[in-house]
Amino acid sequence: MVRVDKQVVHLDTAKRPKKEKAKKKKTNLVRNNLTKEDKASLKYASFEPLYKLWCEYFSGLAPADKTIGDRLLKADYHGALLMVTEADNQCQVGLHGIVTLETRYTIQMITRADKYITIPKQGSVFQFVLEGRVFSLFGDQMLQKPDLRGKKARVRQPLRIFLR
Repeated sequence: MVRVDKQVVHLDTAKRPKKEKAKKKKTNLVRNNLTKEDKASLKYASFEPLYKLWCEYFSGLAPADKTIGDRLLKADYHGALLMVTEADNQCQVGLHGIVTLETRYTIQMITRADKYITIPKQGSVFQFVLEGRVFSLFGDQMLQKPDLRGKKARVRQPLRIFLR
């Protein structure tokens, strides 16, 4: 401490005010997850147009006269009306609803009773009916991020460099 013209000057390092971390805005529901209030406010009726769009999408993906094979795994199921036919948790068998969110390990859907449910893919079998055809999806085969399932794996070969 030094006294200069009746003023006290501290020569110690000044304490800097702590900066508060900026909070992320809620723009991405996948990153921030839905709160209980958000899930309670979701209504089945608001997802019915999404289901109609999904039916058009899947009809174009799977023509009625052809077998679709691998296309089932690569399809996008946001908006599909799925029913759980087998599950490790027997309480989940028979549940059905429109898919609102598909993650790597779960399928989240809203039921007709406006309940938001989460079904794990591991050990579950899902079914849906479209144009009189019944399709079965094995959750164990879908254990990937949905956007990665549809991508074709590229094989990269190293470049050969010839030196003389």
